[in-house]
Amino acid sequence: MKTISLKKVSAVAVASLGFGLLSVVPAQAGTVTATITSINLTKATPATPTTGTAVTVNLGVVAPAQTIAGGENIRFQAALTSVPAGGNTGVSAAITTGAGAAATLPTPWAGTSVVVAGGGLNLTRNADVTTAASNAAVSVTSSATVGAGSFSFTPQKAGVHVLTVWHDGGTTPDGNLGGNEVSQTISITVVADAVYSNSLSTAFMRSVVADTVGATPDATSDAAGVSAPATKGGSTADTENAADINVLIKNSSNAAMATGNTMAAEITGPGYLFWENAAVGKDKCLVNPTFGAATGRSLSSLAIDADTYLYVCADGTPGVASIKITITDAAGASYVLATKKVTFFGSVTKIAATGVLTVAASGGATLGDPTANRDTAAKTPSIIVKATDAASNPVSGLTFTYKSSDVTVMTETLTCAEDIKSTANVFSSGGAGFYNCRVTSSSGAKSGNKATLTVRTVDPAGDGTTFLTSDVAFTIGGSASTGTETIAFDKTSYAPGEAMVITRTAKDSSGNPVADFTASPTYSFSKAAGGAAPAAGVYVGGVSKTSTSPATAGIFAPVTPGSFTVIATAANGATITATATVTDANAGLLTQIDALNAKIVALNALIAKIMKKLGVK
Repeated sequence: MKTISLKKVSAVAVASLGFGLLSVVPAQAGTVTATITSINLTKATPATPTTGTAVTVNLGVVAPAQTIAGGENIRFQAALTSVPAGGNTGVSAAITTGAGAAATLPTPWAGTSVVVAGGGLNLTRNADVTTAASNAAVSVTSSATVGAGSFSFTPQKAGVHVLTVWHDGGTTPDGNLGGNEVSQTISITVVADAVYSNSLSTAFMRSVVADTVGATPDATSDAAGVSAPATKGGSTADTENAADINVLIKNSSNAAMATGNTMAAEITGPGYLFWENAAVGKDKCLVNPTFGAATGRSLSSLAIDADTYLYVCADGTPGVASIKITITDAAGASYVLATKKVTFFGSVTKIAATGVLTVAASGGATLGDPTANRDTAAKTPSIIVKATDAASNPVSGLTFTYKSSDVTVMTETLTCAEDIKSTANVFSSGGAGFYNCRVTSSSGAKSGNKATLTVRTVDPAGDGTTFLTSDVAFTIGGSASTGTETIAFDKTSYAPGEAMVITRTAKDSSGNPVADFTASPTYSFSKAAGGAAPAAGVYVGGVSKTSTSPATAGIFAPVTPGSFTVIATAANGATITATATVTDANAGLLTQIDALNAKIVALNALIAKIMKKLGVK
């Protein structure tokens, strides 16, 4: 912080130090004999001073009763007498107040000339005032909206700025602060102007095909990714966007930043881009695009505001496109804000159906959840279908039918929904191009019956009567309440606190695995075990495990040695158990100590024997 004494400050000296004192002898000085008792100052604008923005201070004065002759001036000077290092700047005066009108000036100055002369502020009286009482009305108390004038400066550095204002009295104003002249200071803290923030700015993408038209892209739609036909806006007359990317520019205060930045966007792979500062639109692409400043594969120096859109368009070529978005701020620094991926797919050439739940219940029951949004483990489909084009890109927007090898076992009723992938669906099947399906058994199906379901979609390369197909085998299972359930540990012996896997199995009355997603029982232990609380589960293929391996178990053996038991109640009411043992950690150590002692005894005997032969006593 640079400071300067206010004792007899010279305008020339202060100016030479870089403080920009306003002054020099006024162009119309007149005689200045009016007396000022005190000065009061109030910051008018802005509420929070920032670098690069003018700060205005309103001037207030207190004057005693006195006689003022016409033509006399009351002159004020101002200078910044302390600024942050490197923050030197000038001060200017104005007749406008915080309210923007000179009418707030006190009597008897209202209606007379208020002039800025020689860089200082003069209040000029145009007629004699001989009544002392009326001259007392020269006084005015400053506020954020009222003043006898104002001074302003534009700070260049953050930190404390001290503005000093004084009454330049005497017969001839000299621009200097004398020891007997009335003065006042005001301290103003300036903060750095908010600049572009790459961490707070965002670029969210959504699929126009999958989402509601007019919806704003957000974090959820962005995480889902975009898969779109390679022909939209390309080789066909369809001008629908493949994707919308909403770019929101924020400053370091997390406020919308409408000016001062430019954007560049580049797409590699298939497709092209279209940009505009406008609300989201559905049909921004062109059948035969003409590339220019706002349309093309590489866009630069785009004059963006705080809310802008990039539209991704297909060009007829399948493949994966990468879109890089770069922001350049007012200082010329460039930042990569985001890189997005769009998969342009061609016609489907292959489907692969994977059975997830393949043991259906008898009696016309449905199996599997066809929900697109798989945000819980309960939303598990019976079949997941993956559709791909010739380049193995996942293909969206397909419909499927079934053919059953035995309609008395499995019907040809099919419900499928294309999967989505977002921050919420941690159980997603894979996103666009993957389909979650449900199946239905026949009303007369019985435990042990089998049938194959053939999943089909029309082959676009054919004549409309041929299909791409994939098979999934199904069996029928019964109820756990009519059969047997068991429970078992993955080991017979555990170290104290070792991870465990608990497996429950269930067969129906015919000895076949129970239907998939039949509830498996909760359980308890005869000794306190560690980890997650015992919980129920579901059977798949007649098996229900607490985890797939000890590494992900979350359940741990007791820490006290000895046998312990896991206990559950089966669906038919029977108690089922299994027993394991926790080893004594000290037992092994004692065994090792005993072995070591035996070796020491044998060694001592050997040494004694050798000494005897040598005659050593």
